[in-house]
Amino acid sequence: MKASATDGLKPRKQPIQSRSGVTVEAIHEATIQVLLAEDLGRFTTTRVADRAGVSVGTLYQYFPNKEALLYAILLNHFEAMATEFERIASNAENAPLSDLAASIADAYVSVKMRNPEATKAMYRIAGAINQVRLSSDVFARMGRAVGEILGKANDASFADPKTATFTVLAALAGLARGSFGELGEDHGVLDNLRIESRRLAIAYLHAAASAGKNA
Repeated sequence: MKASATDGLKPRKQPIQSRSGVTVEAIHEATIQVLLAEDLGRFTTTRVADRAGVSVGTLYQYFPNKEALLYAILLNHFEAMATEFERIASNAENAPLSDLAASIADAYVSVKMRNPEATKAMYRIAGAINQVRLSSDVFARMGRAVGEILGKANDASFADPKTATFTVLAALAGLARGSFGELGEDHGVLDNLRIESRRLAIAYLHAAASAGKNA
């Protein structure tokens, strides 16, 4: 049987007991701290283990290599995003497209803003590894949820909702990446991210819906 491209990235085991969960969480947090403190080229599992207060052997019980640990951080981020979109999709009622577009933008930004420093670290990872190797399931979840949200617009419809979903998520991703790239000691740029993300999502989705109507 041919090995999957993601086989070497999968955790060796999943935490079952609460103590194991705390250990994995400590490793994740230590990974972020090391990424913020060190250049990515100096990132090692030994530094992460030291920062987490665990042995390298314990770290390797969960993550087979450095690459797997970096992918785990990135995947957790996208899973949080998918969960947030799914929450909105399950609770949303028929509403104007502007309100739904704003909810999509707010959800996207809220995940980025939960821990701005961790998000900065995540972008360092994303710039150095091939995200294509991440599980496609998480991106499918995001797309389905956003498509479901758009389907609840009571004043607009989309001839090609899949393209609209892809484009609005890609546009929000670009805006967020640029904003966090400008992030310094002053976090004022993140206030603008909230505002501009809404403006972008609302304007684009209205234009996409109108284009479908006129096609």
